Amino acid sequence: MAGIAESIRKSLQDYEQGDIEFSMMHACNAIDGTSRKLFPEIRKAGLRFTRAIRDNYDLLGPLAMPGINLDTTRWPISVVGARPEEPRPDAADLIYGIHRCTHGHGDDLPEGFQLIAEANTDSDTVTTKVKSGSVQLSDCTIFALLTIAVLSPTNANLKVPGDFYLTFRKQTYLINEWWGRKDEYLQSIPLILMPSVHLNIPESWP
Repeated sequence: MAGIAESIRKSLQDYEQGDIEFSMMHACNAIDGTSRKLFPEIRKAGLRFTRAIRDNYDLLGPLAMPGINLDTTRWPISVVGARPEEPRPDAADLIYGIHRCTHGHGDDLPEGFQLIAEANTDSDTVTTKVKSGSVQLSDCTIFALLTIAVLSPTNANLKVPGDFYLTFRKQTYLINEWWGRKDEYLQSIPLILMPSVHLNIPESWP
């Protein structure tokens, strides 16, 4: 598996080439590598991966699922590795069980879970589509995962070749200037007041 910085580079390059699912695979690899550094005492990859995401819901929410309370919302699907005490997955379980595990095994995504292509448009829309048995996330999720990896203090010493950057609400953040600077990033992003809504989704969702 490529290193964290290389996974980030590959993710951004694949996205520019229109390979959204390969881009997501490399973004998940960047989280995998980051979680190993953050939690070396945790042996199970799924537990490390999901904890790294849950610890960064303050980034994932605004970037990938704005307005949704990720701490409390559960999704009406079954995924690999769901917690026994909470069989309905949260966002971290969803990303791990559907996207990371599917790509990690070289399989095609299940029908109804393909990422919605909208990050590379002039629109500020970030969409989440819920149907009975499936959840479609925005491809903005890719950049949320990359942002989590870049801003993690455990990655502060990394570099990526070239002038790759991430954006949020028209602001540009050169990756090599922002490694490990999560606290400063959260202070700098132009967050608008937005609701944090708990989605009470029933098991059967029209």
